[in-house]
Amino acid sequence: MKKKVLLVALVAVFCLAALVGVGVAQSKVIVGLVSDPQNIGPFQGMSQGRIGVLYTMYEFLAVTEGGEMYGVLMKDYERVDDLTYDVEIYNNIYDQDGNHLTAADVAWSYNVAIESGNLPKLQDIESVEAISEFVVRFRFKKLAIGDLGALWMECPIVTRAAYEASPDKMATDPVSTSAYHVTEFVSGSKIVFTNTKKYWQTDEAKIRKTSMSNVDVIEFDIIPDSAQLTNALKTRTIDVTNWLSDLDVADFVGKEGYGVSPVPDNLTYFLLFNCDAGQGIFAGNLEFRQALAYAIDKTMILAGALNGNGKIAKAWGNTNYSDFVAKWSDEPYYEFDLAKAQELLAKTDIPSGTTLRLMVVNNETAVKIATIIQALVGQLGLNIEISAYDPQLYNEYKYKPEQWDLLLDTGGSTSYLVNVWKLTWDNSNYVHGGAENFVKDDQLQSLLATALTIEGHTEENMDAFHQYLKEQCYGVGLVQNLSNIAHTDTIQKIVVDARGQVIPGACEYK
Repeated sequence: MKKKVLLVALVAVFCLAALVGVGVAQSKVIVGLVSDPQNIGPFQGMSQGRIGVLYTMYEFLAVTEGGEMYGVLMKDYERVDDLTYDVEIYNNIYDQDGNHLTAADVAWSYNVAIESGNLPKLQDIESVEAISEFVVRFRFKKLAIGDLGALWMECPIVTRAAYEASPDKMATDPVSTSAYHVTEFVSGSKIVFTNTKKYWQTDEAKIRKTSMSNVDVIEFDIIPDSAQLTNALKTRTIDVTNWLSDLDVADFVGKEGYGVSPVPDNLTYFLLFNCDAGQGIFAGNLEFRQALAYAIDKTMILAGALNGNGKIAKAWGNTNYSDFVAKWSDEPYYEFDLAKAQELLAKTDIPSGTTLRLMVVNNETAVKIATIIQALVGQLGLNIEISAYDPQLYNEYKYKPEQWDLLLDTGGSTSYLVNVWKLTWDNSNYVHGGAENFVKDDQLQSLLATALTIEGHTEENMDAFHQYLKEQCYGVGLVQNLSNIAHTDTIQKIVVDARGQVIPGACEYK
């Protein structure tokens, strides 16, 4: 009887193996990135390259899907009071080195991340402490609409034992609880992840798409040159990319062996004016800020930098968000008007020939936008000096007022537009006590604080902040990109995360 049962079991195993072989013919997928993540340690600042590899590399307490929050490492949570929540994690979580992850590791991860200052959102957390082996208590300074989901998916979680055993703080070899482990990392070239086949979560119903592992090997190739990226897809050197040049999208639409999936980007390109009281040339000079805002032709940016593949911004953010107020789309928002820009500039004491330093991330789209701004502002008799830095230096320098006069930045949220505003304009995010552009404006803060509350998150209060920010012109929204995810036909279904990035482990393959 035992032999018969064993035989049946073996037949079942072989049949299952055959089915798995059919379903996962794609053992490796190669993803094209345009920006190098550089330091891939857990507590680094966000960058264009980092968001592409983030969920393959690390896991979080929770993720958001369609605006709803779901637990990943978090099994459940309980509200203690308005600003205090207890998070229970699963008791069977192990990292790739076999370290058992406990509440102490979660608290330690958050506290190190907060201390680093690289993840500004975390400044809203008052304290994090383990109150039992698998329960973590979070105390918040304040909580706004969507904050729980945002804050519980902001900090990568690793075990303290693995981190302290790493000679470079996991800068090149992270050890996480993800199903994929880094097996090769060549800075500026590629990152290779291999499925460990020993993922801790064994209940498939509880595995979120960010933690899925439908392919054995995921390779991210860093290809900053758009022509080379396009050629890599044409020659099938890569299988998929979010970052195809808008000019080249048409080469793959309807072409046999390829597919294109358009995804509206949650990011908006912004231009910030340095309003630091000591260093900022725009501080206390509304006419100067408005002059530059009117001098910038967003239609030209859309055509020249994005090839028309996107939308012109009508606010500090875009229409992706449910709390975007519809009437803004029909209201004036610093449309290009050179005569008005010249008139406003004449009211200032800024001399002709003044040079302004425009800081950008060193990628193709940002540099194109900066070059167009340079030409447009030149019509006012002003000079623009473009400073393009790699993501790590950019994220360091943008918090130093002496480094820039104008800042080209991007902002997005996985929940609400008001949280896009919060990231830039909430002075509690910044050690200097001002907003991202160093401005200190109590009225701006009051309007934002009201719109951020659960009860105050109304259309009226959203509009009040928008109108005030537009009036003061501390910065201006430029354009929203439309991401075109182009891929070979080895991928049957593209799956993206809350930021619109491809999740290779969750995609479906032939």
